[in-house]
Amino acid sequence: MKATELSLILPVKNVEEEIVGVLDFIQKQTESVSSELIVVDMGSTDRTVLQAVRRMKDMGLHGYVIQNGNSTASAALNTGIQKADGSYVSFVFARRLYENFISVYLETAKRTKADFVFGCTGREEARAAERRSLSSAILHRGGGQYLKNWVLHGSAIDISAVLIRRGFLLDRQIEFEESCRYGYSEEFIARCLLLSDSVVQAPVVLKRNEISELKRGKQKPAGTDIFQRVESVLRVADAVRTNCPGDTELLRLIERVRAPQAVMNAVDVLLREGNDIRSVRGCLQAFGYNHLLTVDRRMDPGLRKSILLWRFSPGLYRPK
Repeated sequence: MKATELSLILPVKNVEEEIVGVLDFIQKQTESVSSELIVVDMGSTDRTVLQAVRRMKDMGLHGYVIQNGNSTASAALNTGIQKADGSYVSFVFARRLYENFISVYLETAKRTKADFVFGCTGREEARAAERRSLSSAILHRGGGQYLKNWVLHGSAIDISAVLIRRGFLLDRQIEFEESCRYGYSEEFIARCLLLSDSVVQAPVVLKRNEISELKRGKQKPAGTDIFQRVESVLRVADAVRTNCPGDTELLRLIERVRAPQAVMNAVDVLLREGNDIRSVRGCLQAFGYNHLLTVDRRMDPGLRKSILLWRFSPGLYRPK
């Protein structure tokens, strides 16, 4: 029996009407790959599980459906990783479906022996990745450099379009923060980048298939749970101190740029959800996040302006 190359992990909840389309999309993306699909249900109250089981059987998709209880997406992803049998894992989210990257990622991972593979957001990035792929001397960039680019230039790596060697995750004990609803994917990716010496950018421009994506928005308001994103950034800072003690620049960027950015993101979310300025400022005071709102020369000018306006003229502040 041919070994499973790739395990795709799909967390779902109450998507009985959309699950068939998502599974059809996944089948088309994995036609040339030895793969398995692990659907992890997070406590659906409709017929999502039944629909998934029936459709996978009808399509002949290799894999299974796991009922994970009323859990978070991060807990569902951890369950999928533990149950996976593939040499590599990738994550599928019904709201963000990327197409035509899996075969290129797999070829790149096997050729370069990479722990972590991600793609490009534009043609210029893809050309640079192609040039690096031609030189073994510069192919493997340290994950810390990619993390710096993420903080400085906003070039975030999407958890929906990565390929990770499963043995790397298990050996380094990297997992999602199960209690976290916000910021869990960024924290997970940051840990992968920090702990891997073999991070490779595949020369493929990522493209979403919006036709097949789940269109319904998230209905539950974030509330103060949005501050979980701030805590996830602070945990990343702790990981930098532990794993890259000599990289003072990276630590400064996380603490002095990314953390304030996460706080202001939380402020914007709470204001958009209808909370008044006084209560939001009270939350920052209660959680001890005010000390994170300092300006830094490496900040984006827009972020610096937002912080100063929020601190000194909150009545004039408008959420982004």
